[in-house]
Amino acid sequence: MPTLTLSMIVKNGEKTLPRCLDSVRGLADEIVIADTGSTDHSIEIARRYGAEVFSIPWEDDFAKARNLSLARATCDWVLMLDCDEMLDPDTAKVLPTHLAARQVMGYTVTIRNYVQQLNFFMWDQRAKRNEDTRDFVKDLSGYADHVNTRLFRRHPEVYFQGRVHETVGYRLYELGMRMDQAEFIIHHFGFLNREQIQANKAVFYRELGRQKVRDLPDNSLSHFELGVEEALHFHNYGEAAEHFHKAAQLNPRFGPGWLYYGRMLTLTGEHRGAIEAYARAEETSVNRTMLLDYQGESHYALGDFKAARSCYQKLHELEQDDPSIESKLGFTEVRLGLTDEGLRRLRHAIGAAPGNVECHDRLITACLWLGKLEEAAEAAERKLETSKAQPECFLRAATMYVLLNRWQRVLDLVKLGLEHFPKDPKLNEGLLEARRQLEIAEMAERGDVDFRNKDYAAACEHYRDTLARLSASPVVESKLGIAEVRAGWVEEGLARLQKAVKQLPQAIENYDRLITACLETGRAKEAALAAEDKLRHTAPRPEIYLLAAGLSAQAANLARAATLAEEGLGWFPDDQKLRQLAVEIERLAPQQAAK
Repeated sequence: MPTLTLSMIVKNGEKTLPRCLDSVRGLADEIVIADTGSTDHSIEIARRYGAEVFSIPWEDDFAKARNLSLARATCDWVLMLDCDEMLDPDTAKVLPTHLAARQVMGYTVTIRNYVQQLNFFMWDQRAKRNEDTRDFVKDLSGYADHVNTRLFRRHPEVYFQGRVHETVGYRLYELGMRMDQAEFIIHHFGFLNREQIQANKAVFYRELGRQKVRDLPDNSLSHFELGVEEALHFHNYGEAAEHFHKAAQLNPRFGPGWLYYGRMLTLTGEHRGAIEAYARAEETSVNRTMLLDYQGESHYALGDFKAARSCYQKLHELEQDDPSIESKLGFTEVRLGLTDEGLRRLRHAIGAAPGNVECHDRLITACLWLGKLEEAAEAAERKLETSKAQPECFLRAATMYVLLNRWQRVLDLVKLGLEHFPKDPKLNEGLLEARRQLEIAEMAERGDVDFRNKDYAAACEHYRDTLARLSASPVVESKLGIAEVRAGWVEEGLARLQKAVKQLPQAIENYDRLITACLETGRAKEAALAAEDKLRHTAPRPEIYLLAAGLSAQAANLARAATLAEEGLGWFPDDQKLRQLAVEIERLAPQQAAK
């Protein structure tokens, strides 16, 4: 019967080594461990399990260390594990069959890397939700798999290669030896270590990766591995892009190289180059889910919403249970003018994943684009209730009510934020500003009453008094401007209204007051310009295009009116009012030309 050696290198692994060695009990005929300088109880623990332990110097070369351990093996087959790993308990059912396969020289084994966050990536694989109910993994959130050659026949010409991310797989491939896929998995828990341990390990692996690239400058995987380190742990996207590009150039059929090169370009804003890289990745067997997601992001950034929607539609078909993808699709549809469908998707995504912050943010942003301020404010508050709120979440919710001029609610939300984060400087600044603005609103309300009663002169006095006491407020400035126009101070009022929209361009009501004032004073051209300015600062909506195009026509600028109507129909091709206006403008154009 074939025999098996467990070969390991270890340093200070006392916390996890017992679990690892327990997992091979009854399977390994011998255990050979090369210790690279442990100062804990690793050596004593290993010897209690009957391991042959010997010390070796550490020379910044994992392959060299593993080969020293491999040289002590005496069995027919060799299994390689790290001390933060363990064999799956079901391995005993299939291992004898694997070892008895006469023509097979090695097995690639699935390594299941457990993580706490589902936004983790392993090469081109996104982390999956962990549904394993066994005691040793049931409390872990997710995992990402990769494969490596971990079980192989002992042979004098088979040895580890690579200073870091070492493997015997390259050597088996070079020798033309047969490899199969193992029917068992190895569980890896190393990514669950504390952040500082992971950070220190990342620095160490990056330096080894740089040395490996110097050792193997024409090796595609060495560049790819270093690119992963630079991108994942250090966010050096520019440097990572260079390594991914080199990996892809050295092996044009290596899909992850093109995929990650494109991703780095996306992250650095080079979206056209990213689209080209994704096209190259698409020619390979790369993960299609990630590819569509990244393509959609770059198409969206370039303003090609139709292409972005196509990507997200295909992605949604592949991942129908992923609320985040449905949210991205819905947001893109809103930008395309498919408002009802897009908002339905955005709301459904939040219902399916109430704790997903990005889904909430997309709905809030979409509502702002569409001028649905009440729903934006409600969505921002719902985000506070259903996700882990940070100071900026309270500030954003408060900002929604700023746009609605509901300062008491602004004050309440800022106070609520300070209950959770009492020392946050921005929330404390927000508290002072909310109190100031609430006082402004209360004072301005007297002017609002006079304005509703059409006592415009009295309204002006109250608004001026408010501004004099509590400094600048674009909203009050705007209210004063329309009151001045109606009280007879036309030029002063119009100038004030222009000032208000410049100071706070996102306040839609300021544009509406300016447009109204221009129309009331017979200034159609100025009203048309104000309507276009409003269009530039709000989401595309049929009624705004109707207003802007109609005012341009009223100002006798039919060419501009036609352009606006055509642009509106590009967003809303089925809107009958826009279509009727476009037909009417086309009918009037020859008449104006004749004049």
